[in-house]
Amino acid sequence: MTLTTATEGSSGLPDRRVFDALAGLGGYFELVPLDSAASGGLHSFAELYGTPELLDARIAWVAHRYGPVEPRVSASVAHLGFAARLVSPALAAACAGTVLDVPAASLLWREGSERVTSWLAGPYGAAAVPDGADGAAELLRQSLVERHLRPLGAAVRSRVRVSERLLWGNAAAAVGGAVQMISLKRPEWADRAAAIATALVERAPLAGLGHLVRPDADRPHRFFVRRSCCLYYRAPEGGKCGDCALLDSGTRARRWRSAMADPAV
Repeated sequence: MTLTTATEGSSGLPDRRVFDALAGLGGYFELVPLDSAASGGLHSFAELYGTPELLDARIAWVAHRYGPVEPRVSASVAHLGFAARLVSPALAAACAGTVLDVPAASLLWREGSERVTSWLAGPYGAAAVPDGADGAAELLRQSLVERHLRPLGAAVRSRVRVSERLLWGNAAAAVGGAVQMISLKRPEWADRAAAIATALVERAPLAGLGHLVRPDADRPHRFFVRRSCCLYYRAPEGGKCGDCALLDSGTRARRWRSAMADPAV
C-alpha cells in the first residue's frame, strides 16, 4: 500500500474533523497546522534527526528539567517524549479513518518548552485506513516506524550510549500509552486503537517489547506493560511509570483501577 501526497488545500487532505479530534485529545495527540504567529522557536524533526547540536541541547534541557542524571537517563526521557509526539497523533488519526505520512521536514516541535504540541508545515501524505488492523499497522510501520522512529533512535544513540532495545521499548510504550489515553478519552475508538496497536507492536522492530492488557472485559480501557524500563526512576524526583517492567503487579493493578475510576488520571 502507498500513501498519496497531499498539500494544503488539496482534495487529498484528511477532513478537518481529523485534526479537531486530535486537538480534542490534547497533549501529545495535538497536531496543529502552522500559524506564522506560532513559528518562533520551532524546529523540524528533520533537524532533530540530522543536527547533533540540536538533539544535544534537548537532552541537556531534559537533564536540567529533571535534575542531575546519567546521560542515558536524560537521553531516554527525551527520546520517549519525542516518540510520544510522533505516535499519538498517528494512531489517533488512524482511528479517525486516516493514516498520515508526514515527512520529517514538515513536522515541527518547539525547543526549550514543556509544550508537547506538534505543528504541521508543509506537504504530507494521507491514505484511508484499510478495513483490517493489519493493513493499518503496515501503513503505520512505513510512515511512523521507518520514517520517524528509526531515525530518531539512531540519532539518540549517535550522541549517547544507550541500549537500542530500551529505545525501541520506549517506542512500543508510546504506542501503548496512546492506546491507553484513547481508551480513556475516546472509548468508542478503544477497540480499533487496540487492534491496530497490537498488530503494530507484533511487527519488528517492536515485537516482543510489550503488550496491551484489558483488565475488565466489560470496560473499554486498555493499558500497556512493557518489557524494559525508560530509566525515569533514576531521576532524583522520578519514579516507575505505569507500564514499567519493574513495577510490581499489585501496584500496577491499583494504578489501573484508579485510572478506570478517574479518566483524568
